[in-house]
Parts: sequence; C-alpha cells; structure tokens
Amino acid sequence: MAEPFSVGSLYLAGFTQARAPHVGLIIPTSATEGILVHIRIDRAVSPTWTFQTRVQKIAGDMFLSSLLRIAVAGITADQLRSVAQTVHVPENDEFGECFPWAQAVLQKLHDEGLLQLKSMSGLATEFHEFATGNRLSQFCA
Repeated sequence: MAEPFSVGSLYLAGFTQARAPHVGLIIPTSATEGILVHIRIDRAVSPTWTFQTRVQKIAGDMFLSSLLRIAVAGITADQLRSVAQTVHVPENDEFGECFPWAQAVLQKLHDEGLLQLKSMSGLATEFHEFATGNRLSQFCA
C-alpha cells in the first residue's frame, strides 16, 4: 500500500533518464512543488558535477518518476540545504554520481541527528527496487 504524500517530509526523488534515475532529495512545500537539492552537470557552466538547490515542480513533472519518503517532517528545507552544501561534489563527469552524493547527504543528516538512518545499504536497495518499478517497460518501444 502506498504511503500518503506528506508536505514537509524528506523524500529521495528519482528522475527518469536513459540508464538509471537521476537522484536528488526533496522536501515538498506544497502538493505541487518543493525544494530540491541535488548535483547536476550543466556543460554550459562546468564540465563536472555542481551542487544545485531549486524549487522543483512535483505535480505534473513528466521526469519525476519516484518519491520515496525517508523522514516524516522534522528536517527543514534550510537544514537540508545547509547540510547538502557541505557534502563534497565529485570533480568528474561520470554517470551515476548523484545517488552516492545523495547518500552522503543522508549520512551527514544522520550524523547531525536530523535523520535516523538504520541501514544505508538497505535504503539503497529499497530505493533502487522502488525506482526500478517506476521505469519504462522493456517490452514496449
């Protein structure tokens, strides 16, 4: 059974892309949008990953494919942004760095007492399986 959507909670967000979902962390501020922290590559700005925080559309975003709630309230968008800014951003352009970075943010939130993290490997498996279920069929073109 799906958990109800909760404004103010912390979610791992998966965005559809070719090989695997792009991953970030989002705290919804309303039913339609939230504050997203993630790393991204914008070749017009930098050839490597850069940290970004922005308002993210939730309702109706065709690329936002997964929201896995990992904390019910308790963490503010300012706290998330503040902690995320201190996590090292990979100095490369290799695919797949966004999820390990998001995990490092979650670990730091845990270390600072803002999140109770029982198993990082368990969370990684859970998110991978959850996000994989929100993909395009391999049987249709």
